[in-house]
Amino acid sequence: MLKALIKFDLDHVSQRPLVNSSFSGFYKKGEAVNIASARYEENEKLWYVLENGIQIDSHFVEVEPYSGLGEQDKIQFFLCYRNLDEHNNPSLDDETAPDQLYFAQITTPSDSRRFLVNHWDENTFVNAVMNAVKPLAAERKHVFIYIHGFDWEPGLKLDLPSTFVQSYMNHSANSIAKIIYFGWPSTGWRTKADDKAIQAGEHFTKKNFFNYFKQLSDALKAEGKCLNLIVHSFGHQLLNGMINPGADHVKNIPEGIFEHIFLMAPDITHLAVQKDGVILRNIKKTRKGKHYTYNFTPLTKLASKVHIFYNELDYLLYLSTQKFNGNKSTGIFNSKPDAKGITTDYRNLGNYGRALFDKPGSGLTPGDGFNFVDVQDLVKTEMAADPLYYPFQNLKDESRLRAIKDIRENSNYEGLALLDTFWNRHFLMTHHQYLFTCRPVVDHVLSLLNKISEPEPSVQNLVV
Repeated sequence: MLKALIKFDLDHVSQRPLVNSSFSGFYKKGEAVNIASARYEENEKLWYVLENGIQIDSHFVEVEPYSGLGEQDKIQFFLCYRNLDEHNNPSLDDETAPDQLYFAQITTPSDSRRFLVNHWDENTFVNAVMNAVKPLAAERKHVFIYIHGFDWEPGLKLDLPSTFVQSYMNHSANSIAKIIYFGWPSTGWRTKADDKAIQAGEHFTKKNFFNYFKQLSDALKAEGKCLNLIVHSFGHQLLNGMINPGADHVKNIPEGIFEHIFLMAPDITHLAVQKDGVILRNIKKTRKGKHYTYNFTPLTKLASKVHIFYNELDYLLYLSTQKFNGNKSTGIFNSKPDAKGITTDYRNLGNYGRALFDKPGSGLTPGDGFNFVDVQDLVKTEMAADPLYYPFQNLKDESRLRAIKDIRENSNYEGLALLDTFWNRHFLMTHHQYLFTCRPVVDHVLSLLNKISEPEPSVQNLVV
């Protein structure tokens, strides 16, 4: 059962009793409640069902972060890849990459704008994490570094990580020990943010910050544990810069430091996982004409296993690409004869997986070492909605489905409505978020973490 607070004074419009419920009062702002289950209506609205049978619109309820978890699992870590303001708080206005990393051990920060961090050297960072991991059960062997996606509103993105902690650490098969939240300057409108994200990633590697991960990985391996990386949505632009820092800095990228890398709804062209990657045109010219290098193949050296979780119905990801590339393959780019080539190249890896590679005549060759996982296949066995299970909502709107098909087949984004982002903000963003927190995905990720490798079969010499 989840604990929550009522966000506003509620009347009969925003709450209603279930059949046979005897409760007849109303709720006041700040009142504590217990959530027993949840249900969706046809209009995609989520209602929480309280322990007394009352249903309340989820928009009026704030679920307590880390609800239902033990005290040890409420303690996680924050890695701040942002500059600080004059009060030693992470600056939400400075979009430049910092020259040193900052850290904090956190529980449930109530105000991310007044969130104190400190500079730790590699040894201090490693010791802090290892001291938090050692008291846990032996099967809790996985430490995760979590890189968040785009900041719709400037902040530190500590809401999605808390959902990650709840959905995984409340699971009966959980083997994750600690989460290290990686906060980075992803602010700014999408038309300029790609440049800034890639540059911030390049800067990270040039400053040799991978050494923090290398030392932590070594310490974990010495204890029979391992380090993993999970990246969501627009965070893949940062990751792309981190692993493509330029020829002079490739030496700063260590090999084999992660056991698993999970790419969740990658906001990056599908060509990034082809052999040797690709160089694509920078249509915004904010890098003074420099084009983008998209190449995820170095990830297979960073980790033993790289998993790409994709969903063809992730509508928010299409809207993001539309914002970056324009509405359609002609029109906004009609002065350029190769306009269709631009929108074709930038179709999302996170939406199609291997499909575009496997299309006859594509001429594309995916790199070795990538495991593609279709979320639509995983959710076919989805159980009934329950807040502890973070249920997945499929996209049902026929007009949206037709628009997605047109993008895939014709690179035409004309059918997308940007206002959908505002009018359906709760559903579209929640749907995008559930690509790594819904119960079927959690089940699958934990099964990959917990899988015991089968011994190699012995080869018998045949005597003729």
